[in-house]
Amino acid sequence: MININKYITLGLLMLILISIVASYLINQWYAGDNMVLEISRDGESIQQIDLSTVTTKQIKITSQDGHYNIVEIKDGQARVKEADCPNQICVKTGWLSKPGQTSFCAPNRLMITITGRKNQVDTIAN
Repeated sequence: MININKYITLGLLMLILISIVASYLINQWYAGDNMVLEISRDGESIQQIDLSTVTTKQIKITSQDGHYNIVEIKDGQARVKEADCPNQICVKTGWLSKPGQTSFCAPNRLMITITGRKNQVDTIAN
């Protein structure tokens, strides 16, 4: 009976290890390099930038009334680096690096979103 328990325990540990490795590999495949930064104002797209082709870039976006946001792209990530809005929530959001992540500046009506292959694999359900 003791030998059977050892084999059952070893089998369960192997299943857990295989699940962890498979989950990691699936997440890496879905993260991919097809990520695009979409910059929009009032729901209209201003610019789309392929994050795999840009290493470092800063874009200053100025509204008609003179308010601005500076979007920084670096190493496949993006953020609102600077803004003249009072609450600075868009700046405090920090770096965006995964599809579906968004930063929104309500006073300046600017939104940046990373789109691409969705990295929405539920590792518990697999």
